[in-house]
Amino acid sequence: MDSGPTPRPTVVISCSVLEDLLGKRLPDDVPAVWMDIFLHNSPKKLAEALQAKIDAIAEPSTVIVGYGLCGNGLVGVKSGPHTLVIPRTHDCVAIFLGSHQRYVKRFFASPNTYYLTKGWIDARDEPLADYHDYVEQFDEETAEYLFEMKYKHYRKICLVGFSQEELDAYRARAQAVAEFMDQRFGGVVCEETLGSAALIEGLLRMPGQLGGAGESVVNDEFVVIDPGSEITMDLFMQSGEPAPQPMARSGKAG
Repeated sequence: MDSGPTPRPTVVISCSVLEDLLGKRLPDDVPAVWMDIFLHNSPKKLAEALQAKIDAIAEPSTVIVGYGLCGNGLVGVKSGPHTLVIPRTHDCVAIFLGSHQRYVKRFFASPNTYYLTKGWIDARDEPLADYHDYVEQFDEETAEYLFEMKYKHYRKICLVGFSQEELDAYRARAQAVAEFMDQRFGGVVCEETLGSAALIEGLLRMPGQLGGAGESVVNDEFVVIDPGSEITMDLFMQSGEPAPQPMARSGKAG
């Protein structure tokens, strides 16, 4: 008796900022590749690196892509023989908040917000660390200029944590970032919110909801790229939302 097509194996390729949130929810038999967190700073390099990892998968698979559109860094990436499943978000902020809808609501309420999480702080991918790196690479005057160009539009630092303990552990750093920016730009405040794993958990369920090639199930939360296709920006666009920003982490581009 024909039992139907053999399910494709599932593989995860994700930004390492999601390793804690996504990694601990993966079944033991699902391999994962964690990409350099700083690739989001260069969309072209991100696309090239992601394409290389996808092309290196030998067996046709369902690939869970742990990125948002990321400043159009995913545009042009080809699926090859694989099916790609991607959160329908502009960047990782919506993934941490638990839904694109929650991200959009927060964006319109406070568009000039810069988000911090445990992963970004641990990786030193945040404004205060950036400033100190600029000082080491150049000088204080150049560091001040570069810092202003990149961060002058932000008026709120929002720490996203997944438990009260996590918020308590990272609050001091988030406050230090906000105070540093407030000294330079004025009117910068700090707030915190609990994140949600809802979008990640939905992402992990998606491979089980897909049919064969060309029979993908698509909804408002995810983009599914069938074999032989490529990622385009329009797949991520939804009505009544802000356009994708060239600089990640929400807010306005510098």
